[in-house]
Amino acid sequence: MYRLFRYAAGLTAAWLLAGCASLPPERGYLQSRELIAQQRAMPANWQPWSAAEPPALSDRPLSVDDAVLTAFWRSPRLHGELANLGFARADLEDARRIGNPGFEFSRLSAADGRQITRGLSLGLTELLMRSARQRLAEGELERVQLAVAAAALALATEVEVAWYHSVSADQVAQMRELVAQAAGHSAELAQRFFDAGNVSGLQLAQERAAAAQADIDATRARAEALKARHELATLMGVPTSASWRTQAQLPAPPRPDYAAEALVALALQDRLDLAAARRAVANREEALGLTRRWRWLGEVELGYERESEPDGGRLRGPALSLQLPIFNQGQGELARAQAELQQARAELDAQLLLVEDQARVGIEALKVTQAIAETYRETIVPERESIVAQTQKEWNFMLVGVFELLLAKQEEYDAYQEYLEAVRDYWVARAELRGAVGGRLPDNDQPLQPSVGVEAILPAAESSMDHSHHGHHGQHGDSSPEDRPQRSDDAHQHHHHDQGGQP
Repeated sequence: MYRLFRYAAGLTAAWLLAGCASLPPERGYLQSRELIAQQRAMPANWQPWSAAEPPALSDRPLSVDDAVLTAFWRSPRLHGELANLGFARADLEDARRIGNPGFEFSRLSAADGRQITRGLSLGLTELLMRSARQRLAEGELERVQLAVAAAALALATEVEVAWYHSVSADQVAQMRELVAQAAGHSAELAQRFFDAGNVSGLQLAQERAAAAQADIDATRARAEALKARHELATLMGVPTSASWRTQAQLPAPPRPDYAAEALVALALQDRLDLAAARRAVANREEALGLTRRWRWLGEVELGYERESEPDGGRLRGPALSLQLPIFNQGQGELARAQAELQQARAELDAQLLLVEDQARVGIEALKVTQAIAETYRETIVPERESIVAQTQKEWNFMLVGVFELLLAKQEEYDAYQEYLEAVRDYWVARAELRGAVGGRLPDNDQPLQPSVGVEAILPAAESSMDHSHHGHHGQHGDSSPEDRPQRSDDAHQHHHHDQGGQP
């Protein structure tokens, strides 16, 4: 027994010396960073294990990648996810060490003297299972690394979506603001014509109502833009009131050329949350095996005692304490380990179905939104512009009333807004598809074509409003020749001025 104690004590000392070093500060954090960097470009100075201050917000307009990197630096949500790495690291630190030894002391007094007992004990169960516990803790840390990286990429997708919504809302707000200004100028001009007796009260009321409606549309668009900015700021972890701004325009949607099966295979290969679910199953399988192997082992303690007798004699020697598996042979722990494995496998199966579904639905959504945006760009917007131009000519020659012209203009502006929103919907669907397949698409580096921006839309809107009163004098016999309606093929022409802009 004494030799056994000396052997156990020597082995314990060796293990203590081997496990006394702490984990490197970057362990876990570095691996998560590298997993993220496989899917997204990362700045070299983003080191989540350090206390580095985030860089100041840039004065230049934020691109979509700038917004994502800002979120990596500042998002409280991501900081909370990174804290899970700290918990997993703490569990690994505990698993690498064994429990502290116990010291016992007793002092008993009697008429003929005192009896003093000293004892030192050490849990042998932890010594025997230390390697197994460490493997489980390392496996759990690996799972958490994958889960944290997956959460960071999910946040990146949300930031992208919010960025596209914000840029689109700003474009719509700019368009509606200048349309409202043009409508106000038109209403003021109608008032002057009414005062001169050149338009009827009905026509004046129609112009005023159109201007009021344009003001409402502009106010609603400004509110939507502010809401979108707030949502983006929250995800990035910056104040809405800070002096930052996004880029002004989205690119035209490129036509996707993806095969659904290829995207599903890419998702099954690259999705980090799926890898985390697989790692969880592997961890539970190993835990079940260890439970089966060690189910009969209870608490075992190895100790050494020294006792001083009242007559001056001394007793000393090793001690052993162990539990006998008579009433409990680890049935509960075994059942719990089996249930945890079953649960992990069910979660993996559910994740596999979800990943495949998201990839297939995502590619269909991308194709649909691209087709809608292309239809607006190539058909609906040009047709609405043509309708306004023809209606303007007919109104100049008094073939239609002002109500028909105002209605045509309103439908044209609605078409502009719907085109901008269709472009936004495409980029939102693309961002969600990127997230669904793991972070990268086959054509990520494809050059992008410019879309029709607000700069192309608004001059036409202002021109349309400013010319909406041509021919009013012609409705009365006292107009001068220069005031009479003149037919012109360029009375209302709209041109697409493509503006570049890459998110």
